[in-house]
Amino acid sequence: MKQPTIAQPIIDAHESNTTVDRYIVRPEDIALDLDATARSAANGRVFWEGEHLIHLGYRNIDCELLLSNLSSEVKESFKKHVLSFADSQRFSLTVVMHLVSAFCTASKGKPPSIFDTTWVTHVVQNASVRTRTFQARIFLDYWKDRYPNAATDDALNLLAQIAPPPCTSNNVESDDPEKSWLTDEEYDDILIATWNNYELTGSTQPALIRLLALQYARRPSQISALKFGDLKSGSMKAITQLHENEIHFPSVKEQGVETEFRGGKFEIHPIADHLWNMLMIQRQEIIAAFEVELGSAVPLEEIDKLPIFTTHSQIIKAFKILSEILDRDPLINLDDELFHLRAQTIGRVIQLNYNFSIKSLRARLPVRPDSHRTGKPLVFNAIRLRHTRARKLARMGVPKPILSYWLGHNHGEAIDSYYNDPAEEARKLNERMSPGLVPIAQAFHGRIIATDAEATYPDNPLKSLEFAKDGWLKNIGRCGRLSFCTTSSIPLPCYRCRSFEPLVDAPHEEVLKALQFRQAQENEIVKLGNRRDMLIPIDLSDDIRAVERCIQLCKIKREQK
Repeated sequence: MKQPTIAQPIIDAHESNTTVDRYIVRPEDIALDLDATARSAANGRVFWEGEHLIHLGYRNIDCELLLSNLSSEVKESFKKHVLSFADSQRFSLTVVMHLVSAFCTASKGKPPSIFDTTWVTHVVQNASVRTRTFQARIFLDYWKDRYPNAATDDALNLLAQIAPPPCTSNNVESDDPEKSWLTDEEYDDILIATWNNYELTGSTQPALIRLLALQYARRPSQISALKFGDLKSGSMKAITQLHENEIHFPSVKEQGVETEFRGGKFEIHPIADHLWNMLMIQRQEIIAAFEVELGSAVPLEEIDKLPIFTTHSQIIKAFKILSEILDRDPLINLDDELFHLRAQTIGRVIQLNYNFSIKSLRARLPVRPDSHRTGKPLVFNAIRLRHTRARKLARMGVPKPILSYWLGHNHGEAIDSYYNDPAEEARKLNERMSPGLVPIAQAFHGRIIATDAEATYPDNPLKSLEFAKDGWLKNIGRCGRLSFCTTSSIPLPCYRCRSFEPLVDAPHEEVLKALQFRQAQENEIVKLGNRRDMLIPIDLSDDIRAVERCIQLCKIKREQK
């Protein structure tokens, strides 16, 4: 290797030939190791190993087929710019890896020789690519700006015109009892199953994961990123006015942060004593697990850097990657994300699909409770728990801005995808709709049926709605909802429900008379001198209006026969 010239720092900038003593300073002499800071497999977390794209400690994508028809020049440019695009932090590493994986999957059977409209037309048939057309266009634009032969202009224009697939369903707002919010009974059954399994196995780690999910409804990635430094007590607390200790969850999905792992703000929550005590048990077990691998005690100042959730095998794997691949001392890098359990693993634990201790020994899974709505084993995940907790808090009267903060949202509109607050919707009607439109919005909108056979669920006896009058039950219609209705005063509010299917010949007039009589009683109780003159009468006008509209539509339907 050529030795650089050693020169004295005396330079005459006015001379045409810059000299130092008797040496001429040449560009190759001062351009010392310009590649010293270049990204390499030893220093980067995302790198190529042959035709495999590797996110260290996370996943390995085989891109051989995707790259098979590209010229050597285009292939090397693609590989180079995937890495630089990941470094640009335009999207998270997870998104970049998902995008490349989608390219690989969609290109099976027709690997590209050029990224043109033919390739775009082929790959967008794949759902994974179709949902990532925006990210695909941004990456190809980035690549083309630096390598003009990357993709054709027509391909980029076509990507820009392709809309993502329509959202056909929203699980958290679904009426499906296997996808939507959990009832109180289902939620309690999961809680009981978690505690029973803890008592049976004594395994603190999976029990803590499930209890934190049940209590706070945090995303698996937030639970995965927790460190013992996120547990605050005494003077370390952020909200000193409260008696309880605190847990600070790292945020996720926050844009503009320098690093994807624990790079954003923290969400502060008080924590109950029973969870705190379990976390202290977990703390001792995690410290012991690290000391086995270190061969010595964990320094006191390093304990807060340790992950709350990990395993012996994860610790061993992280030590090996840090020391052998990244050439870093594990002892001074105990805060590295490689030590943490993956979010996917946390999600499987929450779903009762996985159970393990810190020693990675699989323990007996909790007994999965049956749903009282379906009679089948209860299906649940982190999203369902999140929606359920939001709904519970909303029903307790928690204001929407506070609930939005509690869920870790940056703007109030995001909360609409997690819960449906009837009180909030009523407020919006009052504020945004004119008085003339409110009666229409709150009137009957159901589907009138001639017989039970025309109902959505004709053979389900639980869907029958009856009205009690003079000791008799009179059938007035059917419920068209998939799940069980939580309305306590059935069937009167059903007249304002879109899922109500009233029978055309049912005694709806009797329901109307009963409502009008009840409204008269309510108005009577607030007369001056009455014992209840401090109470506000119940306003049944919306129900009365809905029943009146139902009667009118039934009359029209009878006349059309």
